[in-house]
Parts: sequence; C-alpha cells; structure tokens
Amino acid sequence: MKITLFFAAGNYAETLGIHRVSQMNGVGKRMPLTTLAFTLGALGMIGIPPMAGFISKWYLGLGALEAGVLLWVMPVLIASSLLNAAYFLPILYRAWFLPADPWPDEHIKAQRWETHGMLLWPPVITASLALLAGLFASLPFSPLEWAQLITAREYK
Repeated sequence: MKITLFFAAGNYAETLGIHRVSQMNGVGKRMPLTTLAFTLGALGMIGIPPMAGFISKWYLGLGALEAGVLLWVMPVLIASSLLNAAYFLPILYRAWFLPADPWPDEHIKAQRWETHGMLLWPPVITASLALLAGLFASLPFSPLEWAQLITAREYK
C-alpha cells in the first residue's frame, strides 16, 4: 500500500509538477486512475475494510488478544488508524472534491489521457493487489494463508 502511495506521488510530480499537497486540488479529475490507486493505498494504510491493511490490523489485534497484551496493542493500532486518517483524508478530499488549480508544470498535456502507461500501471497494479489481498485473504495460497502456515510450522 505504501509503495502505491509513492508511485502515485511520483506520477503527480512527473506529469503535473506537483510537489506539495496544496497543489493537489482536483487532481482526481485530471488523473483518475492514479488518484484511485492513491485512494486505495491511503484507505489501506488507514485500515478500512476490505483492504489488506484492515486484515493486517485485525490479525495483529487477534494475536494481541491471544498473547494477553491487548491493553497496549489495541490503543497503538487505533492510534495508527486515526493518525493515518488525519493525514490521508484531507489529501483525498483535496484531490477529489476541490476545484482544480493550475498545476505547476504539466509535462503531459491534458489532451493525452492520464500519464504515460509505464508510470500508470505500477500504482494501479499495486493498489489492485492490496485490494485483492484483503478481499481474498481467506482463500488458499493467499499471503495470509502463507503467513499462518509459516507461523504454525515455526511456533507450534
């Protein structure tokens, strides 16, 4: 999820010359797939279902319950989600809902859709994988299944 955010930030910088959050007004209308990928990455970092970030936090909470350390782990997980929400949600609001300002240095003009494909596909693929890892976490051969298998072999 975090690499998706970095990929999207790189797309904004390369395509529109955006280097500050304050320059992101309306970028979702100009670069919808990049911004959708950024949105999925941000929601995953917050821990919103059904993203992989939610599954991770859920299992950390279950592990804390089993280990008897729930009293300090749960506040850390909740604080993490709240802090992530505090800094990602205003960015998402700015990107999707505020009217667009002129961008600092638009390298790829609006008549060409989004950005170059070699820049577009990495965040789209990583955001899709983070979503799929959350949606299909209970299926065989999922990352969660592998983690459970390794943990069972090492610690039981």
